[in-house]
Amino acid sequence: MEECPICCNEYEPKSSLWVELTCSHKLCTSCHSKIQTTRTTMSGETHTFSKCPFCQALTGIEIGTCPDGRMTVREHRSRCAGFEGVGTIQINYSVQGQYSLNRTAFLPNNAEGQRVLNLLRTAWDRRLCFAIGTSVTTGARNVPVWNVHHKTAMFGGVSCHGYPDPRYFERVTNELKSFGVE
Repeated sequence: MEECPICCNEYEPKSSLWVELTCSHKLCTSCHSKIQTTRTTMSGETHTFSKCPFCQALTGIEIGTCPDGRMTVREHRSRCAGFEGVGTIQINYSVQGQYSLNRTAFLPNNAEGQRVLNLLRTAWDRRLCFAIGTSVTTGARNVPVWNVHHKTAMFGGVSCHGYPDPRYFERVTNELKSFGVE
């Protein structure tokens, strides 16, 4: 007999009462059903996913909790500090209703900025850019908060959430990868 590491019930090792996650951890089907989540993307696709309760490995396509909203993008000639010679991509996020938000972020308009923009579009569709939680800045609860770090200023450096920040692309790419966005 094998013991489920969550509920401690015992089951035959080869029975159909086990689910093996992509990380190789095993749970009984009852506990597995409790960690599965089904949500719909902004574009209307439904996905079921789970995160391993032991190592946080993702099985399936994660969909977050950001309410319905709009992501709009425009390009302009102004530059982000440290990226002379290229313009800027401005991203505007808006959500209306109970969880109202209007946020603006910036990327340099170069190949790396365009690549990150495409990843952020996927993250937005999957409701991952924002989550409903407690604001670290204001302490307000049950509000939309950044779930993926963005640059909200074109200059001012790291401490002002702006550019230049030589490691930003690496950090945001790794952060998106942890949500399964590659």
